[in-house]
Amino acid sequence: MSRTATEFKAERRRRERSQRLTRGLIFLVIIIAVLGVAGYYLKTGLFRPAPPPMAGTVIDVEAAMNGFNMYEIRVPVNEPVTIRLTSLDNTHHTDGGGKHQWAVDELGVDIIAPALGSSYATFTPTEAGSYTFYCDICCGGRANPSMNGTLIVEG
Repeated sequence: MSRTATEFKAERRRRERSQRLTRGLIFLVIIIAVLGVAGYYLKTGLFRPAPPPMAGTVIDVEAAMNGFNMYEIRVPVNEPVTIRLTSLDNTHHTDGGGKHQWAVDELGVDIIAPALGSSYATFTPTEAGSYTFYCDICCGGRANPSMNGTLIVEG
């Protein structure tokens, strides 16, 4: 039995329709994957999670290339204090790679926050007095007046 020209044309149309459907489905899967990845990166880039809650006296300090958001911090003597340092700079900063530091030599506190991230330390100051805190990673270090401040421990 031989096939007629009409049968060949019908078979070719079915094959072409099947190929178009397969290509369309592949294209749809690729588009959904690209939109999913883009949505994930937009969400993580635009909506940072809130920092975790901490017990006791928590002081949130933000640091950027233009300095700290506070230059004087007052805390009570003999009570635990948590300093949560957040770097507002990203990794594209050539000076320090976006990292920032909050350190007080006399109290042995040294916190380094990663780019666009946070770190914290809890300490208990045992002597009243005035102490200098600073960032020595970037931005001119201790010599830059916007990258240091005063921690006042009140007795």
